[in-house]
Amino acid sequence: MTPEVAAVTWVGVAAMIAVAVAVLRVLPGLQGTGGRLLALSVVVGGETVVLGLVTGAARAPYLVDLASAAAVVMALLLAAADAAGAGPGRRWLVPVVWGVVVLPVTALGPLLVTAGCAGLPCELQDFGGALPLALGPAVVALGALLLPRGARRGLPALSTGASVLLGATVWAASVLWIAAMEGALDAYTPTLLIAGAVGPAVGAAIWLLIDVLRRADRPVARSLALGAMVGMVATLAGAATVAPPFSLAVSALGTAIAAGVAGRSTSSVPRAGGAVLAAAFVGLLAPVVSGDAVGVLFTAQIDALPVPVEAAAAVAAAAAVLSIPVWLALRYAGGRRVGRRPVSRRGRAPRSP
Repeated sequence: MTPEVAAVTWVGVAAMIAVAVAVLRVLPGLQGTGGRLLALSVVVGGETVVLGLVTGAARAPYLVDLASAAAVVMALLLAAADAAGAGPGRRWLVPVVWGVVVLPVTALGPLLVTAGCAGLPCELQDFGGALPLALGPAVVALGALLLPRGARRGLPALSTGASVLLGATVWAASVLWIAAMEGALDAYTPTLLIAGAVGPAVGAAIWLLIDVLRRADRPVARSLALGAMVGMVATLAGAATVAPPFSLAVSALGTAIAAGVAGRSTSSVPRAGGAVLAAAFVGLLAPVVSGDAVGVLFTAQIDALPVPVEAAAAVAAAAAVLSIPVWLALRYAGGRRVGRRPVSRRGRAPRSP
């Protein structure tokens, strides 16, 4: 790795660390977990990088920047498990299993399966790692449906200040991190910088507009922060191949569908997972529809259309199979169902005051 490549790579790592710190600071319930989360993310990220280099799945700069996002995803999954009612200690099972098992499988598996497809229609177009960093974790979060409804507290609402901090950090970091995924300053850099800057901005504007139209009881700053995060997710896969104005349309469409899935309230963990899943899937379809390499709009060839659908289905299935046992273990932890109300000596649940 040359000094220039190393410098670009570590800029991306620093940007994602900034997002992780912001998430840990603004999400209630995560205070005091930063040290453990960052240490754990180094371990699981290192595992993915080493496995990727040993198998030849990808270049080191890409793997390092991909792995740097592990801390952010693990923090969000920890908050999701807590909101779903997993409990203070048991909630760590969800991010740990995702990081140790789901991340390397969903990050490296698609790359290895399509390794011989470079330059061909069967090549997987997922520049920013939407499959392992967005779609896979979203499917894991959907597993919260397996916990009893009574155990779910819902995701905490962010204050205006926290929303501003999170939204601004996501926007600034996405510009640097997406550009750093290339591992060099080359002809793709301007496109990547534009994608990183415009995707979250368009997403923020679209989510705010939808919230205004449906009269959602949500502060403006929170709507902007939610839209920025979803807009970034929709931008990931086609960051290098989908240029404006198509990249703007992808971010807008992905955010609009995600906002519809989330509904007026974003406190539900399954709904939040469904929103991210929708945005990631729209983003994965973008390169084969409007990308400058294999996009149908430019090449009139449809051979590449099944690739992102098959990849998304395979990653979703893998994430579900690997994470469902964790949620089932949480549901029946300690020989009792999580969230079940205590029973009195007469065999009836005590009345609520």
